[in-house]
Amino acid sequence: MVDANGTPQLKRKREGLEAQRKKARMGKGKAGAGGEATPVKNKNAAGTPKGAATPEVNSEKKNKGTPQSNGPVASTPSASRKKDKLKPKTPKAGETERGAQADEDAPAEIKVLAVTDKENKKKDRQLDPWAISAPQGGWFLPQDPVFSPDEKYLLLGKLKALDVYAADTSLLVRSLPLGASSVALAYAISSTDPDLVYIADSAGIISLWNWTDGSKLGRWGVGANVQHLVVVEQPTTSRDLVFTHEAESKHIVSVHALYTGEEAAKTEVKAILKTTRPITGMQVLLQGKLVVLSTPNSMIIGKRRKFKQTALQDFEYTWREFEMSKRITTFNAFVQTPSGKDKALEVERDNLDLAVGDEDGAIYLFEDVISRFVAVEKSQKDKSDRKVGPESLTPKRLHWHRSAVRSLKWSLDGNYLISGGDETVLTIWQLATGKQQHLPHLTAAIESIAISPSGTSYGVTLANNSVIVLSTSELSAKTNIVGIQTRRISAGKLYRLADPNNSPAYLQPVPMDIDPLNNNYLTFVTPSSQPRHGGVTRSEPYVQTFDVANQRPVGRQALTRNNATDPNMGPDGRPILEPSVNLLRTSHDGAWLATIDEWTPPASDLSYIEEGIPAFNAEERSLRREVYLKIWRRDEQTTQWVLDARIDAPHFIDGVSAPARVFDLIADPSGTGFATVGEDRVVRIWKPKTRMRDGVVVRGADRMRGLVDWTLSRAITLPDKLAVDDTTDAAQETIPRTSRLAFSADGSVLAAGISWASDEDPGVIHIIDTATGTIQRSLTEIDVTALSGLAILNHNLIILGSAVVIWDMVLDRLVYSLPNKMPGVRIATHSQMLRLAVNETDGTFAVSSPRLAKDKPEDTRYSKIATKLAVHSTAGPEPLWQCTIPEAVVLGLVAKRNASGFVALDSSSNVRSLSPTAAGLVIPEGVDKPVEEAMEVGAEEDSEDVDGEGEPEGVPVDVSFDAEAELLREAENDKPVVRAEELQGVFEAGMGHAMLPVRELFDKVVALYGRRPRVGVVM
Repeated sequence: MVDANGTPQLKRKREGLEAQRKKARMGKGKAGAGGEATPVKNKNAAGTPKGAATPEVNSEKKNKGTPQSNGPVASTPSASRKKDKLKPKTPKAGETERGAQADEDAPAEIKVLAVTDKENKKKDRQLDPWAISAPQGGWFLPQDPVFSPDEKYLLLGKLKALDVYAADTSLLVRSLPLGASSVALAYAISSTDPDLVYIADSAGIISLWNWTDGSKLGRWGVGANVQHLVVVEQPTTSRDLVFTHEAESKHIVSVHALYTGEEAAKTEVKAILKTTRPITGMQVLLQGKLVVLSTPNSMIIGKRRKFKQTALQDFEYTWREFEMSKRITTFNAFVQTPSGKDKALEVERDNLDLAVGDEDGAIYLFEDVISRFVAVEKSQKDKSDRKVGPESLTPKRLHWHRSAVRSLKWSLDGNYLISGGDETVLTIWQLATGKQQHLPHLTAAIESIAISPSGTSYGVTLANNSVIVLSTSELSAKTNIVGIQTRRISAGKLYRLADPNNSPAYLQPVPMDIDPLNNNYLTFVTPSSQPRHGGVTRSEPYVQTFDVANQRPVGRQALTRNNATDPNMGPDGRPILEPSVNLLRTSHDGAWLATIDEWTPPASDLSYIEEGIPAFNAEERSLRREVYLKIWRRDEQTTQWVLDARIDAPHFIDGVSAPARVFDLIADPSGTGFATVGEDRVVRIWKPKTRMRDGVVVRGADRMRGLVDWTLSRAITLPDKLAVDDTTDAAQETIPRTSRLAFSADGSVLAAGISWASDEDPGVIHIIDTATGTIQRSLTEIDVTALSGLAILNHNLIILGSAVVIWDMVLDRLVYSLPNKMPGVRIATHSQMLRLAVNETDGTFAVSSPRLAKDKPEDTRYSKIATKLAVHSTAGPEPLWQCTIPEAVVLGLVAKRNASGFVALDSSSNVRSLSPTAAGLVIPEGVDKPVEEAMEVGAEEDSEDVDGEGEPEGVPVDVSFDAEAELLREAENDKPVVRAEELQGVFEAGMGHAMLPVRELFDKVVALYGRRPRVGVVM
């Protein structure tokens, strides 16, 4: 029957393959953008009642052999050695026949077409000239760390994977990846088999994994987002019961009995609580006998009515609730086990102790809360409508934290409470004596605490994306797991982007660079702490180095003063903010690091002098601003950066006698040096100078290195906007909105772009000769109202702003322009979100631009964010390749050193690498021809018309030869004679004992033997 029906269907597909492919794509598009897991969620939601029927539908689908999008369950490598209850499903003969009958008509066509589309897409991906890697890094989920039973491993969840780390080495052992269209929400280890872990994702799927070998054993669709997941052992059986909190229009707490293999049909679910209040925490004790829930302002305690009946449908609870006067931030429950008492009494009476932390830093300890609750209820029988408050339960009050308690845990013996919060202090409460023990200076706020199974370790999650394991006896660190700690931005944080009075500092690019000595080392700036509950904007005083190849951080150090070991709160209770590193660049040889850090007093500190006029406050803050240019030297022994020079106020506004902000910092690609530009419209070039005394080099303490002084080599004042327009120079102190710098590859040309404060002024780009410090050309033809990036690639100037503009500096003309605007976002704000990176190796450049969406046009917040990332060449406007990064905004984009490709850092602290594939390893148009081709066509190029007519497209024209040089070039022989002195001059062109880069040596030798004019920029 199946074969007979299949033949004509396949024949029809051969006849109208293109039409049916289009139909299949349209069908997929209508299904939604949920990716592979969307069909599972839609089928569960449509035509299926909530409760026990939902998992049954999925189990029936699983028996029929569908779906296969998240990986076939039957082919898992470790399925054969699991227990019978975990064996994968193998379809029977009857099931195969039913599956064929169910797919007789259109579903069979779509299924075959889907396979064809996947094959075509796979071929298209193989032909892509560029490829983007899987995301590395990411933030740990806001959940307690999970210890393995033997405490040798830690399981830490991220948005796209569940990572397994070794406790003794802190290294990543294994990663369990999720589907591309979903993110992880919660996870928990199986109560019956410690090698298994349940993971709930945003597609409404709960999957079962073996975390020891990375195999996937099962998946079930629950049709809702699971916010909390707890696994307990079912009484009188050896099976798991999965308690879930599902957040949809209502908050539902359900119990799932999940089965795999031949028992998949037995999968069932029972909802035990439905409420409109948001549930913020859940804890299950005594194999599901007790369930404790928290809402923002109340605690809910549920106790099973028929504990001896173990069937899932007999799980019925009596719920009790009491309200708190302050917002609840954390809680933890503990069951005191009576000793020497009757077993029956022990079953009937559960001694439940409850500790609750609130937003004011107080901890309330409720002892034997159920018995007290019952006593209060009996005394209020005649007043049943009266709500029970915490004062009726007579709790004890513990208070040390000055702000909200973020995590709270009982010790295994119930004699201690361990708490933590924003103070970066771990506090241990001895309940018998009331004494406290503190472990201060944990570098960041405490977000969660976990107790190991043996009680000998504390797992502490910090607000800087790190997890440390402490010994309970000595409180010393045994494990330190660190993730990428860069700035994190969620979609809900993006709001009022069209407001001219709103300038979100969190949209500024993250300063980052690639180590020239190791192309896999990415260095970027990080905040000291980023609590998930928000608060004030954190400064970024630290620098972190991440190894992209091995996917692990390799170093972190402070570049400004910080409060890691100092008090971080002022007398008024406000946090003390550290200076923030706004700019960072590494020298071309990797020996030096330049940073710009800035600190401005908070507005609250100067409120006493504003006299009711906010402008006075802003002016006084600018006068007291601190700006430093710091030069750091690499220490080869410690691999740390050592401060070598500090320049106070590298830019200064003379009119108001105040330090000026620094807009941009770049490194000289031809030698050791840096260039800066600031609010004062002055470009300053900084160079090192060896310290001499009586003609002798002054050496440092190591006696091996001469002392170096960093001095101002050259200062170029950029003209005011009115002076550029040749009208008048009356306004000499016009402060620009922003400014950008760019060096040419040989360091002979420096481009400086300025955007003025008004949106009506188009801005200007100045071309500067670095040898003389003179401005050779001022480009006013290009609109740089909102300048975001500036770069020089070969003989082209690349400008990124409201458009991507390519300007040929040799021919002095526009090559092409691409619009790059976003409706509903202010121009200046949009320019903060654009990123530009240029790769000299392959002659390409990459541009990232955000994509934002609202649920409603009138909303002020953006609900969805994404980033379009495109790779271009200077030859034409069509991008060489482009992709979309979902749910993130790119905060940093840099090009690889001496290699093709780019590295992107997004707002989820994920790092992605862009590299050309085998199909993309071709010479892009607009890049110089190979040496052999240039030598063959050299004679034809010499005979071209000087007006440029008939030039081959994409070949740069050099107009730098004067008449005498042109005559000499035409008079030379076809096979040039290179003198030894000329060749020796090439290899001795380096500074001192250092040789030129290999690429530059190669270009110079080719120029001698090929006699090909070197493409350059002529002023």
